[in-house]
Amino acid sequence: MTALAERLQDPRARARVMVLAAFCRAHASRLHARLATRRGPLPVATESHGGATIGVALKDEANFARRMADRYEVLAELARQHSDLQSAWVAELNRTEEQDRARELMMLAKGMAGGAP
Repeated sequence: MTALAERLQDPRARARVMVLAAFCRAHASRLHARLATRRGPLPVATESHGGATIGVALKDEANFARRMADRYEVLAELARQHSDLQSAWVAELNRTEEQDRARELMMLAKGMAGGAP
């Protein structure tokens, strides 16, 4: 996300994506803390956007966030079925963060297509 932000020309859009990157780092920190105690959910590797245009890269990242939100929804349900309410809470928190990130990135991508983020 930070690399994606650095490619943006508009300072406001760059700042928005940098804030999303900070949320991603906090998200990863929570997951790593849970792994240290041998509790899930496990983190998922990030995808690289390579040479994609900035609009395509933003859409790709938004779609990735949607897929992660769906995965966290499944993890939360499994945790509830196993009476692991703490893991269910973390999965739900991560799910809502991914949904918010997807919406924000899609709005930025549409702004790129329209000429102004």
